[in-house]
Amino acid sequence: MTRLHVQVNPASMLAGEITEERVRAGAAAFGDGLALSFGTTPAALEAGLAEAEVLLLTGKAPLEDLGRRAPRLRWLSYTSAGVEWLVDTDFPPRLQLTNASGTHEPKAAEFTLMAVLMLNNHLPQLLAATRERRWAPRSGGTVAGRTALILGMGALGGAAATALQRQGMRIIGNSHGGRPHPAVAVMTTGEGFRAHLPEADVLVIALPLTAATRGLIGRAELDLLPRHAGVVNIGRGEILDDAALAAKLREGSLGGAVLDALPQEPLPPDSPLWDTPNLIITPHCGLYDPTAYGPRCLDGFFANLRRFQAGEPLAHRVLPDRGY
Repeated sequence: MTRLHVQVNPASMLAGEITEERVRAGAAAFGDGLALSFGTTPAALEAGLAEAEVLLLTGKAPLEDLGRRAPRLRWLSYTSAGVEWLVDTDFPPRLQLTNASGTHEPKAAEFTLMAVLMLNNHLPQLLAATRERRWAPRSGGTVAGRTALILGMGALGGAAATALQRQGMRIIGNSHGGRPHPAVAVMTTGEGFRAHLPEADVLVIALPLTAATRGLIGRAELDLLPRHAGVVNIGRGEILDDAALAAKLREGSLGGAVLDALPQEPLPPDSPLWDTPNLIITPHCGLYDPTAYGPRCLDGFFANLRRFQAGEPLAHRVLPDRGY
């Protein structure tokens, strides 16, 4: 019998998705092979850790000293894709860590396509003119034949590449390993993306936050983009120098930007980003699908749980030394 504890932080945006009812419905298929506990309080977490072999976690929780607090724990599954706060935690060597990579794919494809189409059709400028009650017609052509440079070709970047390529865009990708992708015309690795910045009509950031990606896109990189180019960030806010981006947009030396990931979340009311021209902010909600995220996430977890019970390799493993 496998002992599973599910801990949900009530402050998490996903708290309404990973409900006890949904968890127990999925666990029912395991019958007597699974012992389940569910909690939302610190006391429930301590009680669950004392016996659990598997921890399914939604939102942040204090996880220090797990070797002592959770002597039987062998696998921690996190119901989000971003795990930067987890990889910095000192876990016992025996502990496997997985995330919900891939759960956002369908929405990432649609959202990125929407953002690129908005930039191509000058929506940031048109919305600014609307707020100022200015009649300022401005039209854009189709995106067919234009070039998108996508940083990060994991689940998010791959979904974005497929969606944009279907509209006739030329895709340049960049990933850690350089694995080919059917939608990508040119694949680069490491610093290789820099040589292609001058030919990008849009730069899409779909990277996880790691020591290597923090601050990766600054003024020097933005200056290499054409004046008409746009920037879309669906990765992490700390990857992009927001002050440099704001300066470029205020100067008019960059076409526009759509940010779903911000340097601080929630973004403070006094942040200059709120008033930056030709910038559209979506408060880290663009990739979230409230109609499907919870069921899709739990389906993936329970499929992984069957692998765990069978002694098979887990899907969506996070490698702490790599950061994702």
